[in-house]
Parts: sequence; C-alpha cells; structure tokens
Amino acid sequence: MRSLRWGEFAHTAIHKMATVKPGESLLILADTWTDMDIAEACLTAGMNAGALAQLLVIPRMAPTDTTEFNASITGAMVGADVIIGLCPTMFMEKDAIRQAREQGARVTATDVTGMEEFAIEGISNVDYELMDEIAVKIGKIWEKTRHCRVTSELGTDISFSLLGRPIDIGNGIVSEPGQSNFFPGVSVANAPIEDTINGKLVVDGNIPPGRLVKAPVVVTLESGVITDIEGGADAAALRAHFAQSGDPIATHLCHFTLGLNPRARTTGSVHQDEHVLGAITFGFGEQDPGFGGNVPECGVHCDLVLTTGTIECDGTVMCKDNVLNEDLGLGGLA
Repeated sequence: MRSLRWGEFAHTAIHKMATVKPGESLLILADTWTDMDIAEACLTAGMNAGALAQLLVIPRMAPTDTTEFNASITGAMVGADVIIGLCPTMFMEKDAIRQAREQGARVTATDVTGMEEFAIEGISNVDYELMDEIAVKIGKIWEKTRHCRVTSELGTDISFSLLGRPIDIGNGIVSEPGQSNFFPGVSVANAPIEDTINGKLVVDGNIPPGRLVKAPVVVTLESGVITDIEGGADAAALRAHFAQSGDPIATHLCHFTLGLNPRARTTGSVHQDEHVLGAITFGFGEQDPGFGGNVPECGVHCDLVLTTGTIECDGTVMCKDNVLNEDLGLGGLA
C-alpha cells in the first residue's frame, strides 16, 4: 500500500507538477534525509514518462548553510531541463539553481517529511482549479492595494503597500522555462514595497528550522527590516537563527503569503503550515527575482507563519479567522 500511494504521488509530481515531456532531461534531487522510496518512485515515474531521468543524492544541508554546491552537483543541475527536489535542503537559494533557471530549467520542490498525508491529499483530494482561480482573484486585489493591514487577536499589527508588485501563484506547477515553485499548493504571494513595511508580527505558528512555537514570538519591523525579537526560548532561538546566517539581509522581509489549501493542517511542517487556508506567512532573506522586489541578494531564507489573522486591503476585510470574504468572489473552498 505504501509503494502504491507513493507511486500515485510520483505520477502526479511528474505529470501535473513538473509537466515532464518525453525526451527531457529530468533530475530528481534528494538528500541524505530524503525517504528513498519516494525518490525512487519519482525516478521510475519519470522514466515511464519517457524522460532521461536520473537521481542525485546530496548531503543534507542546514537551513543556515550558505555553502554553494560543488562543480559536479552544479553541472547536473545546469544540464537538466526539469528538476524535482524532494529534500529538506533549501536548494532553491543556491547559485546552481539560479544558473539552471537562467538556462531554462523548470524547478519544483517539496519535502514530505512530517506532511506525508498532505503531500498526497493536498494534490489529489482537493479542488486545485478553484484554489488557482481564487489565488488569481486575490492577486488582482493585491496589485491595486495601497494599504494592506494584517492584525490578529494576539497582537499582530503590521501594514504595507502592495501596489503594483507582481503576484506569485504558488501552485507547484512549472510549465514554462525558468519557472520555480513548491508543491502541494496553493498559495498567493507578493513582495510588499520595502520602505512601507512597519509594525509587529506575533508569530504563533512555524519558525525556523521548521517547528511550532511553544509561546508567541513578537517580531518588530521598520522599513521592512527586523529591528527586535521578543519572547521566551523561541525568540532566543529565532535571534540565534539570524545570527548564525551571518548575513544581515536575512532579516529583510521578502514576501507576504496567504495559504489557500483546505486540506492543509498546522502540524509543524513548514510547507504544510504555510498552505493552511487563511494562514499568513512572512518570508525573510533570499527573494526570488520574480517578486520584483528590492531586497539584496542573500544566501538564506526562512518563513514565519501566523496560524490566523485578519487581512484588510484598503479598508476592506479580505480574510478573517481563516475565512475568505465571499462578497469579493473568494468563496467555495472547504
């Protein structure tokens, strides 16, 4: 049964997420923490799809490790038409991936650790098309929003402008050269205008290296940069995370994201926690060029997740307590 379920997952990853075509060079990327049953299932599905598929296993790297890949790993990535990452290592921030995307490689990734059920149910047992449609509608609202305010009962109160910034639909699907994504989706994101970002986040969900807080952490931002982190042991751990990165840009807010998948649950798996319907994520550090933001290059990235909150766009409530505003045409997800 286990092999059958991962076979179904692999088929979806190859055909729906990565849109692999016969004759394409396909790289399945795993690390030493990856479940090899899953990696091998994807390798087999890729071969069955007619791709020139290979499996590459790299040493697992910590989230704050800014070491670049060696020449052999880089060469495998740059030479691929499609890359499917199945590992905890945050490889999307590496220069090898930038080079591969510049050469036209499509890259999609997931780490199923701690979210095995969601990895399957979040793709196959959900209205994916409706999530995509709602993400597009939210994106159109955000592109016109001069003043976005996020609040929560725990004390979050932060505001920023989204006006004119590109929208990223995180559905995991890569069909065009140079695209990158994560699956399962769906989420909608953009990069707030940096010098308009001011206020505080009270984080009650996921923090680095991918776990739930035991008590809320208060993060203060001025002009898009973290200026203070308050709280107990979790706050100390977050301060240590940024210090260990050795890169001051790691504290720059680089994206604002709303989860839209009704199959996702808050579990401590950062990817699943981000995709809970109504969960709000603020990313820091490395910023994908597609966001069109002004955050300087950075070798690390992390996400802080609020399990719930209220999002107001130019005074209109768009989402509150994990429920989207039906009056804005955002209903139907359940």
